Amino acid sequence: MFDSGLLASAAENFNAKEFGVMFEHILYSVSAFTSELVLVAFVLGTLLLDLVLPLRVSKHLAWFALLGCLAASFSGGHGGHSEEGLFLHMLANDSFAAFFKQFFLFGAIPVILLSYVSEQFDGRRMGEYYGVLLAAILGAILMASATHFLMLFMALELLSIASYILVGYIRRDRRGAEAALKYVIYGSVAAAIMAYGLSLFYGLTGSAQLADLANVTFSSDHAVWSDWTLKTRAALTTLVALVMVFMGVAYKMSTLPMHFWAPDVYDGAPTPVTAFLSVISKAAGFALTLRFLAALPVENLAPAWETIPWIEMMIILSIVTMTFGNLSALWQTNLKRMLAYSSIAHAGYMMMAFVILHSTGVTGAQALGFYLLTYLAMNFGAFAVVILIENRLGSVDLADYQGMGRRAPLLCACMVVFLFSLIGVPPTAGFAGKWYLFLGVIDAAQNNAHGAGLSTWYYVLVFSAAVNTGISAYYYLNVAKEMYLVDSEQKESLAVSTLGKVLVAGLAALTFYLFFGADGVLQNTQDMVFH
Repeated sequence: MFDSGLLASAAENFNAKEFGVMFEHILYSVSAFTSELVLVAFVLGTLLLDLVLPLRVSKHLAWFALLGCLAASFSGGHGGHSEEGLFLHMLANDSFAAFFKQFFLFGAIPVILLSYVSEQFDGRRMGEYYGVLLAAILGAILMASATHFLMLFMALELLSIASYILVGYIRRDRRGAEAALKYVIYGSVAAAIMAYGLSLFYGLTGSAQLADLANVTFSSDHAVWSDWTLKTRAALTTLVALVMVFMGVAYKMSTLPMHFWAPDVYDGAPTPVTAFLSVISKAAGFALTLRFLAALPVENLAPAWETIPWIEMMIILSIVTMTFGNLSALWQTNLKRMLAYSSIAHAGYMMMAFVILHSTGVTGAQALGFYLLTYLAMNFGAFAVVILIENRLGSVDLADYQGMGRRAPLLCACMVVFLFSLIGVPPTAGFAGKWYLFLGVIDAAQNNAHGAGLSTWYYVLVFSAAVNTGISAYYYLNVAKEMYLVDSEQKESLAVSTLGKVLVAGLAALTFYLFFGADGVLQNTQDMVFH
């Protein structure tokens, strides 16, 4: 039997006005969540269509998945100017989230097309593949928007689990199965470490909101503990939690010390999936880290944060990551492994954005947003060439690229463009991206953004990045040397699909456009703010 007194009390406490406000908030959240809902609908639609379509048609579901990305992109929900969070502040609806939402949706299009032209998937049903790929894009979008620990972790796991499936999608491929197993083990350990770090932050702040990270408190009724002891315990706990959370997202960014999975997984995964991991998955990790660090304002921090030199820590990690990636890439004769170590090096460059996150000039979000656009064009372009040549030769070894400049002139000319852009040579997008990052760090050093003591650190970071750029030129230009300056016994032309040629040429054109049209693109990235 129900307690009538309890029901009467509940009815008395019921506030119709509050219910109305809550209902309006839910309607607003759903309207701003339109893109994600459309993407979910296409995930389900792709999986259902694959059940009824014959095998020969399954591959062409790529066009349905591509339509889903375009429909989600143009379906609304990109206001990006509201300070009100979505679904009780689980997600943000700011311009930062809007930028990355469009970045992931349009960035998925090259991945879909690369998968479509790749012959590694021939004879297999592809509906599940494209459905899982769209689910991974949804996870990336939620990672860039998450403002609550629970949503942050769920989004990370959605992207991670989908990535595990994609890496091992070719079930009879032993190298792919090994890569997927390694990825699962590394990812699971990283996720567990991150979850523990988030639980520590929850204990320190009493809140699961990112906005409350700065309010670290530590209290006890123990009479013999002094204020100094409490502050020290709080600072140490905060440092441990910060390191744990960073390790959880570092494996997505493939930065030290969680980089060791990248070469083996990139090499064993299907090449289109490798391209996806090197751009989309990496960008999601950086977006999440930026939003996390943005919750730590420069001023009015809790005493526990003031003793943690997190900017110096990021500078050291940035230098070590880019140096390790470039030095390791020098000795690679497998292009996929070379691009894997190159991806680690570029993650080091991108980490430069963390140290200027609160700069008064070029901010880290603006610099990283533009750099990711340039990285998308040049890295997807390089992988597109690798896939098209792999289709014909069945190999990604550097030795097989000898004399390729005569056998596939268009592909090799575009490959040189992508290699120059990865180095940072004008007039390519890579030069504009690195210039903007370097300019932001130098501007922060000159303006003493975080105090005069950090200026030397900033200059050391820029100098190290410049030296690493010179190192990277060796192994990138070595590929161009093999294509044009080393002769080969094979003389016949390489037959490449028209769609493949169009895709490569389009990415090369985008690489040039992001240099010559940088001002207009930068104007869009400069509008990014966190709420």
